[in-house]
Amino acid sequence: MIISHNFGIGLKEYQERGISNAFPLFDHCPHCHCVSHGNIHRHGFYWRNGVNDELTVRIPICRMKCLMCQTSFSILPDFLLPYFQYTLFTILSRIKRVLDGKKNNTYRQLLHFHLKRYLKNLKWIHSYFIDNGSVSGISCDERKEAKKYMKRILDFGESSFLRRSWGHLSKYFMAH
Repeated sequence: MIISHNFGIGLKEYQERGISNAFPLFDHCPHCHCVSHGNIHRHGFYWRNGVNDELTVRIPICRMKCLMCQTSFSILPDFLLPYFQYTLFTILSRIKRVLDGKKNNTYRQLLHFHLKRYLKNLKWIHSYFIDNGSVSGISCDERKEAKKYMKRILDFGESSFLRRSWGHLSKYFMAH
């Protein structure tokens, strides 16, 4: 299980703090909902890459374990997407540049993968905004819709959007 958490810092500062980051404390287990006092323990760290336009770093991801249900879960900084090395901001800014017809200085195949995944999830994004009170139709022009929802995501704040939309229709943003 993956829990997205807002550390209030970016990739560079998160990497500098390492395992000394302010990892969240839980009132209850996110899986079985038991009271966490004495039941949830740190279960180590795993290391993963964090990549943006300026740097590529190895960062620690904290693992926790509930002693009641034996479920382990990871605390993922909200500037990262599960199973993606590039930061959320980097991915969205590159997709936005493509949608605006601007040039990107990145790997063509990677950019194509991110754009394809974003376009594939447009209906999911649309349903998230509809469920949260936004009333709008969806047109047949995929590019127009992609630009419209990119603007909404960026206006909302990419990390805020990721945290709030997490689990909508049992998925998360950019999931397969």
